[in-house]
Amino acid sequence: MSGSVKWTSHCPPSWPVWARNWASTPGSLTRRLVGLNKGFKVEPVAQGKVLIKNGPGTKGRGASGQAMRQRLVRLHVNNAPVVLAQTLVKTDGPVNDWHFWRGLGTRSLGTVLFSDPQVKRGELYFARLPLRQPWVQQLLPPALKAEMNRPGTARVWYARCARFSRKPNRTPLWVMEVFLPQLEHYL
Repeated sequence: MSGSVKWTSHCPPSWPVWARNWASTPGSLTRRLVGLNKGFKVEPVAQGKVLIKNGPGTKGRGASGQAMRQRLVRLHVNNAPVVLAQTLVKTDGPVNDWHFWRGLGTRSLGTVLFSDPQVKRGELYFARLPLRQPWVQQLLPPALKAEMNRPGTARVWYARCARFSRKPNRTPLWVMEVFLPQLEHYL
């Protein structure tokens, strides 16, 4: 979770109905998207090590930040992106239980996480992210990026974040998801 963004443990009632509906999805978001029967797919965009400042697990380390593994994907329905997702895990955590990390490819992380009975999702957090979030900018499809970056555009992204763990005292995994307005068509 970014230090410059205010995250809250409840989905704000001021959000549009479609954003509240999707962000508050209990259980697997992947399962819900697949259940639409509109052609769900995962598009991997980037995966590798990054330095995260003020992110999950950085504890205010400021400029030095925290080295983490990052995976960026777009989730598509009906051949259009509807969710932008970032997954982070520390590179220097205690025991790392996320051995499947490198082999995910176009498989959904949600499918893996929610099929493992040892994996526990923590509390959901919600935030309105400003357009300038670097990881979101990296995930924006070109047409949407041009639209969102026009001068005078004051839009924000509706997002949620959750911490996943397999066992106590093990390295957690963080998943942040941004819900695109196209999801309004799939309520």
